[in-house]
Amino acid sequence: MSSEVRLTGMTWEHVRGHGCLVASGPFLQSHLGITVDWTARSLLAFGDQKIEEFYQDFDLMVIDYPHIPDAVAAGTVLPFEDFVSAADLDQLAQESVGGSHHSYLFRNKHWALALDAASQVSAYRPDRADSAPLTWDDAKEIGKAGKLLWPYKPVDAFSTFATLCAQLGAPLAGSKNFIDNQIAAQALDLMIEFTHLVPDFCATFNPIDTAEALADDGPFSHAIALYGYTNYGRVGFRKNLLSYDDIPSFDGQSSGACLGGTGIAVSSATKNPEAAFKAALTLAKGDVQSTVYTKAGGQPGNLRAWKSRECNEITNYFFRNTLRTLERAWIRPHVIGWPDIQMEISKIVHPSLVAKKLTGKEVGLIAELYDRHAVIE
Repeated sequence: MSSEVRLTGMTWEHVRGHGCLVASGPFLQSHLGITVDWTARSLLAFGDQKIEEFYQDFDLMVIDYPHIPDAVAAGTVLPFEDFVSAADLDQLAQESVGGSHHSYLFRNKHWALALDAASQVSAYRPDRADSAPLTWDDAKEIGKAGKLLWPYKPVDAFSTFATLCAQLGAPLAGSKNFIDNQIAAQALDLMIEFTHLVPDFCATFNPIDTAEALADDGPFSHAIALYGYTNYGRVGFRKNLLSYDDIPSFDGQSSGACLGGTGIAVSSATKNPEAAFKAALTLAKGDVQSTVYTKAGGQPGNLRAWKSRECNEITNYFFRNTLRTLERAWIRPHVIGWPDIQMEISKIVHPSLVAKKLTGKEVGLIAELYDRHAVIE
């Protein structure tokens, strides 16, 4: 392939989302003769902006899996099965961190490849504590001592609500009813309880804000229900090092955490699909993921990287310590309209958390959202 092939890519603005892809550029150039010019958008835009608003300007796009059904319905992405061999896709499925690879499957095709794997987990200061809380009751005790953080900015409030429902045995859209009213109420009650155990500023915090505060010189020793960032487990990234571990649960098994992460998709507007799919596949494979991608601040979606001794050593064993949670994480439903559903849930739940009390209407409002927004196939 000619060394003059240039592609454009859209990712998100963080060393975990942008710096690692830029650092992987020389590998793509030397092995494929492809250069990708990456543009980064804010984390807020990454979560909220619809793919149809920008897909025409890019060959490659780093996206969140709940956006896949809407992107497919809008005709903005191309399926990997039409351009990548079944053997390559099978290999990635075998090397997936938990359900990361499967999370991009819709209408029996993969519309992105797992580039980054994450879920809600726990974090703590190893200079102040020996371990993360195993159960929610353990976390409460830390909160009572004034040492706990929990991000519940609207979108993160949704993630915690979803995690708790899954842990309690009634994941969202897991049966004929969108929610189990009793379980949903139990989850919300616990969230209200935690609002009394963490600082009020947590209502405006996301996982990055929370990790920053925990790594600072404040009084905090632990954080719960936040998406993990390997960067804070790397020496020199911040003044104080963080350790990440499994998410608390009711039974100590750390299942049901809301799965996050990102995938790399190919825009239907690309003028060079052959090169775009080769680049995407190469970035998702273990050779890149377990070397330059992770070393440059990335958080890989490939299991080879998560089990790499070197990758664990440079991240304070982030991967080893959180893998159980990732393997047991809950995948959000593959339905058209899901981004709107979780946004609306966020708007219902967050005001009650800020008020630190429930109105009694939350469960009913959440229950009817699915029928109003979801397109079931």
